[in-house]
Amino acid sequence: VPVIGEIPLIKSYDDDEEEEKGRKGSKKKKEKITVAVRDGSRNIINEAFRVLRTNIEFMTRDKSSNIIIYSSFNPGSGKTFCILNTAISLAIKGEKVLLIDGDMRHASLSNYVQSPDTGLSNYLAKDKNCAKEVTIVDEKYSNLHIIPVGTIPPNPTELLESDRFEKLINEVKEQYTYILIDCPPVDIVADTHIIEKFAHSTFFLVRVGLLERSMLNEIEDIYTENKIKNLAIIVNAVDTEGSKYGYRYGYRYGYHYGG
Repeated sequence: VPVIGEIPLIKSYDDDEEEEKGRKGSKKKKEKITVAVRDGSRNIINEAFRVLRTNIEFMTRDKSSNIIIYSSFNPGSGKTFCILNTAISLAIKGEKVLLIDGDMRHASLSNYVQSPDTGLSNYLAKDKNCAKEVTIVDEKYSNLHIIPVGTIPPNPTELLESDRFEKLINEVKEQYTYILIDCPPVDIVADTHIIEKFAHSTFFLVRVGLLERSMLNEIEDIYTENKIKNLAIIVNAVDTEGSKYGYRYGYRYGYHYGG
């Protein structure tokens, strides 16, 4: 399975990595999301996301619109952290990016925009008629847009299975260079497999110290049997102390995605 990025473990912040204030949920889940990527920063975490961004650009270079989902086997793998910082890295470069919180049970990504009451679930339930009504423009990057979950629904799988989700994707896919969707872990609920039908690629988060090594065989099976389209791995929380972290991680991507 291609490894397209390795993200260092963040243990502390210097002045260049100060956490943003006010980016936490107010109603659903009061949990901060670390914004590590900064415009112009050359520290280790920013270099890691630049390498990831370069690899994403390479593997999607022949598509006019790129829909990518982020998933994992384990809760706590760092999907939301990685997808948000990937989106910011792309936005810094000038790409038009849409982030969709597709985990309608936990809505972790929605905390970034303070978990509003209107979002994806309201669109899927036909309370809203167009994507613009549920889309939030980022305060710092005008080319980064976010669709939060909105009201936590009792029936997320049924909402995703309706034709409304496909309608949403068809509406937005020509408006953005990248559409990144934060999905629940696979094999826990059916939601990710439903969303994956509309994606071009799947990025699978493997967190160091969390994933059982025996599960690597299952990831390999998913890849070799093409159960998920264009699967690639992002290794998260790599401990870089005492090692030379650099560009060596950035160019392992082969030619698996040509065409």
